Amino acid sequence: MRRFLLVSAASISAVAITYFLPYGFWAEVGDLPAHPLIVHVVVVLLPLVSIFLIVGFFKKQWLENLHLLLIAGLAGITVSVLAARSSGNSLSAAVGLPEKHADWGNQLVPIAIALLGAFILYIFFTFYRKSTVLSRVFTGLVGALAIASVVMAYLVGHSGAEASWKIKYEFSKMPLTTDYQKFSRDEVEQHDSKNDCWTIVRGNVYDVTTFVSRHPGGDSEIRDMCGTDASEDFLEEHSGQAEPEEWLARFKIGTLK
Repeated sequence: MRRFLLVSAASISAVAITYFLPYGFWAEVGDLPAHPLIVHVVVVLLPLVSIFLIVGFFKKQWLENLHLLLIAGLAGITVSVLAARSSGNSLSAAVGLPEKHADWGNQLVPIAIALLGAFILYIFFTFYRKSTVLSRVFTGLVGALAIASVVMAYLVGHSGAEASWKIKYEFSKMPLTTDYQKFSRDEVEQHDSKNDCWTIVRGNVYDVTTFVSRHPGGDSEIRDMCGTDASEDFLEEHSGQAEPEEWLARFKIGTLK
């Protein structure tokens, strides 16, 4: 009982202290915004622990053996939720406020706090001061909050990714042109640097300049394609692979004369 009370009190204290920390406390890690790092901790660990709690209701021995660790873990995650909200507010001052992401993040705060409190009470009435009625009540409450945490963590993560990447990602998939022209081999050979890179693959001409720095295998392989017929190299490396073919198609500007 003593260890349970100490861990529970320390966990609640850590959350309370974090809740009242001054604005900007979680703004940066070094010279970088802290929010992306912290929010990734939240959207990964909170669903994992929540799912474990739900499974634990069917394997109570797990919860009995690990409850101190789970309480401390939930406290750490709740602190991270509060830190994510604070660091998000700081980041929005620099890059603007993604309203949907911020709204979901704000709603996650009371859910995470309630989950920690409900789980502490569930443990107390299940293993220390046993009460069948209260144990069942808090089983239902913890289960509902755990499910809500999984859903909310997904919405927070998805809305954050959407705000950060959706427009840029969609733009990256747009074709350079649909007005294809015919080019001679000499014309292609003039575009032979990483800052102006055209290449030929299977008789089609591609302007891959913007892809040089984005190539997952490094820019050296793309630089070797600049100004040349790279059909053999491309097919040797990517034959039968759908994604490289899809990316290549977006850079098509014409055909070889």
